[in-house]
Amino acid sequence: MRIIIIGGGPAGLYFASAMKKFNPGFDITVYEAKNESINSFGLGYTLQGLTKDLLAHLDEDYFTSLFANNTPPRLSQATVKTNNDCQTFKFSDGHCVSRFELMRYFRNKATSLGITIEEKKVLPSELSQLQDSCDLLVGADGVNSIVRKEYAAKFVTQQHEAKIKFTWFYNDSPKPQTNVRFYVIKTSTGFIQLSSYPLTDTRQAVIIEMTEKCFQSSRFLQQSPAEAIPHLNKIFTSEEDKIDLVSTNLPWFSFKMNTVKHLFHENMVLIGDAAFSFHYSAGVGLQTAFNMANALTTCFQRCNDIDTILNHYSEMTPIALRAPIDKSLNDINWLENIDEHLLNTPEHRLIEHYLEKNKYTK
Repeated sequence: MRIIIIGGGPAGLYFASAMKKFNPGFDITVYEAKNESINSFGLGYTLQGLTKDLLAHLDEDYFTSLFANNTPPRLSQATVKTNNDCQTFKFSDGHCVSRFELMRYFRNKATSLGITIEEKKVLPSELSQLQDSCDLLVGADGVNSIVRKEYAAKFVTQQHEAKIKFTWFYNDSPKPQTNVRFYVIKTSTGFIQLSSYPLTDTRQAVIIEMTEKCFQSSRFLQQSPAEAIPHLNKIFTSEEDKIDLVSTNLPWFSFKMNTVKHLFHENMVLIGDAAFSFHYSAGVGLQTAFNMANALTTCFQRCNDIDTILNHYSEMTPIALRAPIDKSLNDINWLENIDEHLLNTPEHRLIEHYLEKNKYTK
């Protein structure tokens, strides 16, 4: 069997490796555009719960291989801070990993299994020929999937562009900082959020996020993220915690949540963010990428022909994803209206209401 996978991110490479382990005789090629995956998808991931289980299902020694050079801090606590309050809570056990390290691990795993990885950006005009040249064409090319866009009518795609602006930074702390951090600070133009995940004892991957209205009415409209660093450092730095953001040369992004009604068309199938993308606050993006890749592999193990495989995959996957899709949509709706939700909240209750998110309305 010949399988072509467009997109060498977590979903594509997990599926490629899982399928090659299932049948080493499969001819599998992954197309990945150089540096294409290092953009709005972010700088890192959290490995927790089911995500760790799915990695272990693929490779029981994944932890040793993934963190061969340096074991990151263990996640156990989260610090939540507003302008005048700061509290610490338990956080789900796990670790953070940079996107670079995760992709290095998956590329090494794939090549060791005999999977071909071609550094090439596939054009929409090439899809038909690729489809004809293989038994299965997998669209694993993320939020901006060309497979989904080119066959939008067949997959029945929907996209919600949230009224939220965000971007990614690194942060270098002067002393060990291993808590996950969620800071929500009230400014003259609205609430601005910082979410920070420890990659090492002193370096974190950071997301800065605000509503579109806050962005449009503030100085950020005229500034790139790099130019905004001094102002952001001033907003989030306190006596207890000095923020020192480092530019990643990424622009401001508007969050896009994609969904599809149909997961396959003929011998083409979608997995990961190419099919469903989630706001990071839902905490299920990487888990879903692995889950969909594992589910499709399982269908190959249980069924004998492509049509049956894809129909079975299309029936079982939406059921498993209904809850995370709903959570992501609720989180987006809440975050789009965060200023309205929190504007008149007493300071001593801000953290409580912020943590409740979609449970809380004015």
